[in-house]
Amino acid sequence: MSRFFPAVLIMAMGVIPALGQEPDSLSVALDSIYSVSEDEFFRADTLYADSLLTDSLQNDFDYTHSPMKATLYALVLPGLGQAYNKKYWKIPIVWAALGGVGYAINFNTSQYQQAVIEYQEDPSQNNEYKLRGWRRYMELSYIGLVVVYTLQVLDAYVDAQLYNWNVNDNLSLGVSPSLQPMMHPSSLTGQAVGLTCSIKIRGR
Repeated sequence: MSRFFPAVLIMAMGVIPALGQEPDSLSVALDSIYSVSEDEFFRADTLYADSLLTDSLQNDFDYTHSPMKATLYALVLPGLGQAYNKKYWKIPIVWAALGGVGYAINFNTSQYQQAVIEYQEDPSQNNEYKLRGWRRYMELSYIGLVVVYTLQVLDAYVDAQLYNWNVNDNLSLGVSPSLQPMMHPSSLTGQAVGLTCSIKIRGR
């Protein structure tokens, strides 16, 4: 027994280092990561960034859409700038506003002309008051026409500037009531009612 014990001990000491030579999982993982070339890494990173940008915005930029054209079209014919921007639902609004202002101009002008005739026949204080009143209404009607015409031109220009600003449902704006803490010592509840505006970005 004593003869074989040193031999068995020597064999056991030789087997233990052999078993300890199994590859470490962490070193294998690190070697697999470092085996990727630098070009492949940056190419994959660029493709991933491009896919995120395309998926989040989905914006087909139209370089031919000109705000100057939209403004000129709106100046030539009210509503034509909105049609150029493909905002067709705004055309009836523009024409309805112009029609209302045009009716006001026609009505107030006819009343002013009638007041002029009455004042020429009877230059009394009452007729003079009516004459000034209808003249004021007539002037305000023409000012309203200029305002409506200018607003539809401005609307066409702004829509043309924002024509390519298009986002999908991944971006949303929410407004909700909230309670905000108050630091003032005289506050009874310690909170104030307010509104919270939040922008939500829904990822993949």
